[in-house]
Amino acid sequence: MMFSMLLVIWIVLFDRHLFVKTTVIIDRASQNELYTNIMTLIEDATIAEQTTVASSSENNEEIDTPVQLIDDIIELNIGGQKMTTLRSTLTVVPNSKLARMFSKDNIEKNLPMDKDGAVFFDYNPIYFTYLLDQLRVIKRMPEKPRYNLEFQVPYIGSQLNFTHMLVDLGLTPDYLLSPREGTHINLTVSSLVGWKECYRNTYDVPFDLSVLKKSCNGSQLLVACRPVNNKKILSLAGIGQMEDVFHPCLPKQCRINEKSKRKNRTLICSSNYQCITQAKRGVGWYNANNQTLGFVRGSLSFMIRPCDSSELDSDYRLCWTSQSIIRQGTGDRCGNAKNLQNSNKWERLIYYSV
Repeated sequence: MMFSMLLVIWIVLFDRHLFVKTTVIIDRASQNELYTNIMTLIEDATIAEQTTVASSSENNEEIDTPVQLIDDIIELNIGGQKMTTLRSTLTVVPNSKLARMFSKDNIEKNLPMDKDGAVFFDYNPIYFTYLLDQLRVIKRMPEKPRYNLEFQVPYIGSQLNFTHMLVDLGLTPDYLLSPREGTHINLTVSSLVGWKECYRNTYDVPFDLSVLKKSCNGSQLLVACRPVNNKKILSLAGIGQMEDVFHPCLPKQCRINEKSKRKNRTLICSSNYQCITQAKRGVGWYNANNQTLGFVRGSLSFMIRPCDSSELDSDYRLCWTSQSIIRQGTGDRCGNAKNLQNSNKWERLIYYSV
């Protein structure tokens, strides 16, 4: 098969660092492939020591002094190709599986080794090199949230295999968000990863559903409640997509008041809403006319007036209403604690995924 290869090399000296950018263009009769690899030859992610320049006060000369970096050099074998990087590069995304593999305490045990003691990964070396370059960029951007990363693929056509590698290494967005789904009891605040608080208020303040669009406009929401004196634990929490949180209850059932005069007949409507939840990742959300918001565990059918009063699976039932005065029926709840609409000892919380 006839093909030609063009290798283009750029050498750039920037801030005492030497960077080499190589572009390989392979032209085949049936396929054109472009791959660009950026390699940093002299940077703090690939060298074992760096040099500082000290100024001598006597003769005004510059003296090069070697300073050892506080980091470990890691030898890798990627599909038969040897690579070297720093531990800090591999652990730059703290909650990823890759970071656990190479953390100091080595949470992930029994990593495969080759005969030279290098950790072996059965991946395409081109893909892994491209991933390493992006991890080095992330390491130089400390303000970038580590749980909101999007890795770029090397070239068109590599999406599937590159994504499989990211899934294996725990570098996908879902892996970096914890917890990711379901209802939770006694969830510790310290265990939340990738969640940012956007709303907090006590139950005696009527809930305004518009806050979800104003302050908590994220793709995923974590809705929770707890006593105000327990700041470390969320008594009950449910996680869902924004569109699922607004799953509507059925309209109120109404009938014509036959006793009223023919010209002034009015409708008599039930004071109850019937809610039929559809479990999405274990959580059944409901919204009654933008006045009542809540969730249960799983798919259920029940009545609310204006909130849910059922005792079935009560620990996993949350309900908030915009009504401050409940003359009949049941008010706000947090698990099995009910009628909290006038309580300043309980609080509502909402987090969104950043």
